[in-house]
Amino acid sequence: MQRIILALALAVSISLPAQGTTQDALRPEYALYFSAGWRVNEPSPQNMLQLGILFRCGAAWCIEYEEFPGKNNLPRTPLPYRHEMAASYGNHLCTDEYITTIHGAIHSDLPARITDNERGFVLLAGRYEYTWVRDTSPGGGFLLVDVRGSDNDLVFEQPVGFAYESEDQMGLQVRPGDLSAYFDGQIAHKNTLMGVMDDWSQTQSSLDFRKFRSSSISPVMGFDRPGLPDVVRKYNKPMMWAHHSVLTPQANAGRLNYILHEYGHDFNANGCFDEFGHNKLLLPVLHSGAVSALVYIEYSPDKRDGVPMISVGRYFRKQ
Repeated sequence: MQRIILALALAVSISLPAQGTTQDALRPEYALYFSAGWRVNEPSPQNMLQLGILFRCGAAWCIEYEEFPGKNNLPRTPLPYRHEMAASYGNHLCTDEYITTIHGAIHSDLPARITDNERGFVLLAGRYEYTWVRDTSPGGGFLLVDVRGSDNDLVFEQPVGFAYESEDQMGLQVRPGDLSAYFDGQIAHKNTLMGVMDDWSQTQSSLDFRKFRSSSISPVMGFDRPGLPDVVRKYNKPMMWAHHSVLTPQANAGRLNYILHEYGHDFNANGCFDEFGHNKLLLPVLHSGAVSALVYIEYSPDKRDGVPMISVGRYFRKQ
């Protein structure tokens, strides 16, 4: 009898999945924030960018994302806040321009299905099937390795993307003090001069929010620094700075509650940021009550070249 009991116990233990040896790719109590981009060749070539959040809706998963097509320049939308450049030159009789943002097409509350695999997971939602793999580098999170049409065999080219699990599922309202840290990261950038067929240029990138100053009259954070030497030489200016403005998310903005980052050079060198800069939209990722990472896209309209300047990137907290 004892041998029979031992044999049955062994059979049961073999038939059950091993505990602690595997882990679901996504934890149901977390949301997933992601940034992604790829190239579409049908019916005509263009680049596509997305920012989104995957979250629990009851016992299932849902997804919400904003999509930014790169075939045409999307218009800038001015916001009720101005840049606050603090240059050490110029007569300061000029007026800073309004901070601007870009609006794409929002797709809300789409049902999503997740299939775990050994390296990560496959996400099927709306028109797309995404394949994400776990990133084993210091950046952590997940990397996008493939995107397909969900209802056909269409494979999109040059997929690039970053994703992180977050404790926040509703769209975090971040205050300037919540960002006081140094963030390392990567950016995948498209050179507009090469057009839609160009490859992504992937480089290291960083953002040090500790260098930003807070405004006394608005939720805008500002940072000024000397311009890039090659830009200053190109415009033959004795002094030219670069300006950065960061606008933290406002209340009741929904799940896609972006941090806005607009930055660029003071090309006319008058000491004000009365030009338009590069537009970045960032989604903050929350862990242990702090912003641990950000995923973002850059979409800067460029009428001269006919296509926007675009990037897909991430930042992760280092200090």
